[in-house]
Amino acid sequence: MNRIFNILLCLTIAGCNSSTDRKTAINSDTLSSVSVNADTTENILTTTTHDFNVNKFLASADSLLTTIIGKQIHFSVSVDTITASKANELSDFYALHPSDKSLIKRYSFDPGKGSRELRLWFIDATYSDTLDLIKTFEELKVLSGKVSEHDHSPGLTYTNNYVIRTDKKIYWLNSGCSYAFFNHQKLNGFIRQSLQLESITDSIHCKCGQPICDTANFQLSEF
Repeated sequence: MNRIFNILLCLTIAGCNSSTDRKTAINSDTLSSVSVNADTTENILTTTTHDFNVNKFLASADSLLTTIIGKQIHFSVSVDTITASKANELSDFYALHPSDKSLIKRYSFDPGKGSRELRLWFIDATYSDTLDLIKTFEELKVLSGKVSEHDHSPGLTYTNNYVIRTDKKIYWLNSGCSYAFFNHQKLNGFIRQSLQLESITDSIHCKCGQPICDTANFQLSEF
């Protein structure tokens, strides 16, 4: 009887450990905190290669942040999924058109108490329909140059933004106005180094407070 009990206990513990492993998206000493929203989506989305090397970006961003602040500091990162209901609450992401045909992940980078103005976020958006991808990016381009009585945010968000479109995804890096634009451009470079891209189809560059973003097609010249 004791032997049967021990076997059942081992199976229970193994099952718990397996469940915990599935919820851990990133495992590295570099990260001080990670949380993941384990949403389910269509197979075509869940099987898409996730090519953002978070640890590589963190190493470079930590180094830049330490230089800016003048003391050793590290970003913590959390990951969640932008759904349609959440996009209604977070107007910045509404134009990404979250649906059951898209998987939109947000990486939030937090430097901790005392430096919260230097927070960053990065969007990794996958669309199962190429037309949806193209239409979404074209709408972002329109918004990036639209200033009217109904649009009180110059550029996309009034802050620094870098949006990339490839043939499969939209990537979007945002930094606050506390970052000088040349430092934001350094972060752009870190993002490109952390992505396994064969080409860039189109891009949007927004400077804090600038009413119209630069939407020139940079393609591989950005590398």
